[in-house]
Amino acid sequence: MKDVERAQDLIGTPVFDRDGDRIGRVGNVYVDDVTQQPEWVTVRMGLLGIRETFVPLNGAAASEDRLDVGVSKARVKSAPRVDAEHGHLSDREGTSLFAHYGLDDADEPRTADA
Repeated sequence: MKDVERAQDLIGTPVFDRDGDRIGRVGNVYVDDVTQQPEWVTVRMGLLGIRETFVPLNGAAASEDRLDVGVSKARVKSAPRVDAEHGHLSDREGTSLFAHYGLDDADEPRTADA
């Protein structure tokens, strides 16, 4: 996803699934340590935005007032719970998320909190 000037610009942006249904708001952005490109966001869901879930930016598109992701709301809701320590996903966490979203983990990003 290259149409975001700064990864931090996504924080607080409303997130919509591939069908246009609102999922929540971006909580954090995780970027690749090497390329510095955004790879994952956490989406705050629920009435109070308490639950935060990782969502891949693979296939996502950002505009001024929204982020459209390439996965369904149901897939996001059923994602494994991950608490990234120190702004990084462990290999096991990354593999689990890639498997859940049906992504190829051969190019698993090395992520850091933006």
